[in-house]
Amino acid sequence: MRTLLFEVYMQFHFDKIEDFVGFSISNAKAGESVKILYRAIMTSDNPDFYRYIDELSKIYLNRFKVLTDQVYRFLVIIHDDLSADVYVNDFPVSIEIIAKRAFEKGSLLMKSDIANIRKLRFDGIEFLETDKVICCFKVGWRFGLYFDLAPRKDVTDQRGLVKGEKFNVEEMMLSLGSLYRYLLFYNIYKVFESESVFEEMLKDGWFPFIDTIGKEYEELIRIYQSRFSIEERIRELVNKFDKNRIEKITDKWWDSEIFASKKTLIQAGISAYLQDSIEGNINCIKNLCTEIEGVLREVYGKETGRRNNVFSKDFIPHIIAKGLEKSAHDYSLFFPKPFWEYLEKVFFVKFDIETGKVDLSRHTASHGVAREDQYTKPRALQVILILDQICFYIGKTASDK
Repeated sequence: MRTLLFEVYMQFHFDKIEDFVGFSISNAKAGESVKILYRAIMTSDNPDFYRYIDELSKIYLNRFKVLTDQVYRFLVIIHDDLSADVYVNDFPVSIEIIAKRAFEKGSLLMKSDIANIRKLRFDGIEFLETDKVICCFKVGWRFGLYFDLAPRKDVTDQRGLVKGEKFNVEEMMLSLGSLYRYLLFYNIYKVFESESVFEEMLKDGWFPFIDTIGKEYEELIRIYQSRFSIEERIRELVNKFDKNRIEKITDKWWDSEIFASKKTLIQAGISAYLQDSIEGNINCIKNLCTEIEGVLREVYGKETGRRNNVFSKDFIPHIIAKGLEKSAHDYSLFFPKPFWEYLEKVFFVKFDIETGKVDLSRHTASHGVAREDQYTKPRALQVILILDQICFYIGKTASDK
């Protein structure tokens, strides 16, 4: 057993530890079967987190007299020969992201610059297929815990033969990236769990559009949760999307072949928005609502070969699949699965004149049944942000790692 103290982090080594197989999740008497949890990912919101982390601290930290109240990150790698390496606090960690804009090496990255977090990796630390891994880290005032203690060799117990599983480093990085993403953007994810707030925001046309994540969407959440001066505060928020902000959003669109082919048409809608008038809002929405469908149809037709008799039930699942492919998770910051719901329930929702169900949508705007007072600046901004969301799903963006 040896202890190494580096300039920026602590590393400890066990020559031999007991074979840790997981945590019991059921009560059992001696000789009875017991269920074991050997792989999990959770946050400190889970009451079980504290039971598990206490046990892990006793095994891997207390022996080296590490003060647990000073620990904000640790990594345990258990090797095939039951030796183990423990890293504490500032060991090298990097996250793989998709950025909202282009960056030069060494540029300062803000939370609001992140379009999605895909992976978390440990630079310079090697993992083998026979390793077992435990990792805990702090983001803000919450912790995330990940462990994979699955047997790496075939074993036989009272259940019979249990096949061993090779440790998958790629799956670990994706899982840790997902956990880090959830903790960093905790308030956004909690809105999805609070259906009443999310549904109210959805009804008003608001979605966690990629460009608003990290700043404006969190502000929108506070507006809807506090429930005072909603219209006035939303108007102030929308006014932040001025000419400079809109140009930052749209500049990357033209890197996409499909967006570039429609630049003149789309730019007409953008110019209308920037007029900051009722007429501008109307022209922006009327123009871009049809161009959104045009982009979706073109993506679908180009990639499937089908261009006739194509409907929203065809091209919506197609664009969602592209968003999922690019972000690797239904609830990444691209939110492909919720965006499907948004497109169907808000943007492409059908109308019924007899019942008065004529909310502003692609159909009511195109068929001339939407009311004049529905053509607002927030709604005009939303159609721009829908196009931006689609561009991230399909286009060549300012992706950075």
